[in-house]
Amino acid sequence: MPTNVFFNHAVDTEQMLMEDLVVESLRMYGHEIFYLPREVAEQEDIFLEDVRSTFGDSYSIEAYIENTEGFEGEGDLFSKFGVEIRDQATFIISLRSWERFISLDENLATSWRPNEGDLIYFPLSGSMFEIKFVEHENPFYQLGKLFVFKCQCELYEYNQDDFDTGIAGIDDVEASNAYSIKYNMNSGNSTAFTAGEQVKLYGTNTVVGEVQSWDGTTSVLYLMNLTGQTVTAGSTQFVGVDSGATWTVNTVGDELEMIEDELAQNQDFETTGDSYLDFSETNPFGEV
Repeated sequence: MPTNVFFNHAVDTEQMLMEDLVVESLRMYGHEIFYLPREVAEQEDIFLEDVRSTFGDSYSIEAYIENTEGFEGEGDLFSKFGVEIRDQATFIISLRSWERFISLDENLATSWRPNEGDLIYFPLSGSMFEIKFVEHENPFYQLGKLFVFKCQCELYEYNQDDFDTGIAGIDDVEASNAYSIKYNMNSGNSTAFTAGEQVKLYGTNTVVGEVQSWDGTTSVLYLMNLTGQTVTAGSTQFVGVDSGATWTVNTVGDELEMIEDELAQNQDFETTGDSYLDFSETNPFGEV
């Protein structure tokens, strides 16, 4: 049986007024966030999971944190691997802001709503969150229309992803957490490498990695986002794509390092692991 023909819950003018009030409220009581669409750079063939992702775009919009008392989740936990921070948050984003500023990005899996796997950077706390689920029907069709998205997020766990947004607070996530290899350089053209630029092998287009840091006094170069290219000390020359710096490799570090984390124990685990597993074998984990 049809509804009452004398009443219409989906009046355009009322929907526009309601949306204006929602957007104004979010801008008054919300916070500035940066939305980062995920671009899959490398995908695993069997389960189709992303092995490595890049984040090159960022969009500044307003968002309201549903829990005004602070982050949700389990909080800070002590485990056998150290302190784990399991903060969660629900960010409310208006449909209008999404359509105006983000929906046309070419890296989005779907353009009509925020995507699971994309990131939200919250400058107020300096935290990076990963979207785990998007609720798009709460509140449920007020005046016959949806006005907001509720993005349920968890604190982002860095996984060797590449950040090149041009915003220092965001790109520092990569610089502070990425594994890197130390190269002691011998001689060069006195031009300094610049942080964030790609480094190639001299005379080729083969990318070796991305500059994490460069110390011109000691001629020490740290590269992150390594491509697996074999580097031979004493003969290999590195060229900075943007700076044009050209230097010869003197010695190469044996292990991956985390130079920004003084408490990282990856080198200790690698050294200790060598006493349990013989990595000279073809398959140290099996019989063959």
